[in-house]
Amino acid sequence: MLKKLIAICALFFITINAHAALQLQITGGINEGRKIIVLPFEQPNLGVDVSSVVSADLMRSGKFSPIVQSQLPRNYLDAQNRLNLDVLAQTNAEALVIGKVYLDGDKYQVEFQLISLAANQRGTILEHRRGASSIQTMREAAHRVSDRVFEKLTGIKGAFRTRIAYIVYKHNDKFPYQLMTADYDGFNETPVLKSTEPVMTPNWSPDGKRLVYVSFESRRPAIFVHDIYTKKRTKLASFPGLNSSPVWSPDGNKIAMTLSKDGQPDIYYFDLTTRRLQRVTNSPAIDTEPSWSYDSQTLYFTSERGGRAQIYSYNFANGKTQRVTYQGSTNLSSKAIPDSNALIVITQHQGYRVARVDSDGSVYMLTTSSLDESPSVAPNGTMIIYSTVYQGRKGLALVSADGRFKANLPSTQGEVSSPAWGPLTAN
Repeated sequence: MLKKLIAICALFFITINAHAALQLQITGGINEGRKIIVLPFEQPNLGVDVSSVVSADLMRSGKFSPIVQSQLPRNYLDAQNRLNLDVLAQTNAEALVIGKVYLDGDKYQVEFQLISLAANQRGTILEHRRGASSIQTMREAAHRVSDRVFEKLTGIKGAFRTRIAYIVYKHNDKFPYQLMTADYDGFNETPVLKSTEPVMTPNWSPDGKRLVYVSFESRRPAIFVHDIYTKKRTKLASFPGLNSSPVWSPDGNKIAMTLSKDGQPDIYYFDLTTRRLQRVTNSPAIDTEPSWSYDSQTLYFTSERGGRAQIYSYNFANGKTQRVTYQGSTNLSSKAIPDSNALIVITQHQGYRVARVDSDGSVYMLTTSSLDESPSVAPNGTMIIYSTVYQGRKGLALVSADGRFKANLPSTQGEVSSPAWGPLTAN
């Protein structure tokens, strides 16, 4: 339950960039993915080691286990200092990433090659790309390399240039509730909003330009849409009672939410085209935590209409509501996985843990912690970020959708919660 609100809210809108405050700590799965070699790029000292960023990105996806230079056989270079692909292939790596960064006028060029080490096409250049970057955007350029490599080898778009939003709570700060955005790996943290009162459940617009969230600045919950570039805010819902859990539809046309203005909490959506509010559920039980399918044709939500919290769905095409989860006594906070019929949920099993519900209804545990909440799925479906308690403090954590890779992202400042993964970045 939220604490009783007694103070008048003060808000600051922040435009300056900040250094990363989330520090990745890997806890499992780094040796279970497909092997790939990432050699150091030939580059000047720019403050960013491009190959290290690429290696870390591929590892965090849960699909790759990168091999770095120190792990290679000493004779991987021949007498003429050329790569010996036959020796490199003995590592069982399927491909090799090499590259360089060099000055070209007033910009740097980031160039890389992805080379096959497979027996039937050893030495084949699978990908060769070059792109311009400034020193300030070098991490983004490195993430772009990761995106290209990942997509070429998996057929899935990389999500390494995406951003996340989250809430930081700093107990002794003048403005303890802070809405932040950052790169998916915790770098380039940027404050969006500071407040004396709680800010909750941010969610991204599909174009990545706006956030919708709940703010208690008027001593009661209200839903706001916030443009992170122009800083313009629009109040979307401020009805008597509960205004919570706003979430943007992937097609950009609707924002679903939970409202109790007509009695018990039910699911509604605001149509951004017609500017009208529409009711979806009308149940004597509590319906909350709406989330969208990736085609925007189905709303998933948590309901207690069966006695305990479970996931239900509402289909806009036929107007039918049906129960989705049956395994486990309690399932909450559903999020759809792109290009699949699976969901990510919080399930009650030796505490509350992140789990995947497959199309046949089976539940697969992804985490071993016991106080997980607020999962959010990467837009390519490969990773989940969520809030958990780590070493006595609330922070963020990552797990791959197959459960292989696990990492904590504890904050160096305050407690972190309510992560939301942003959309894919255009090439």
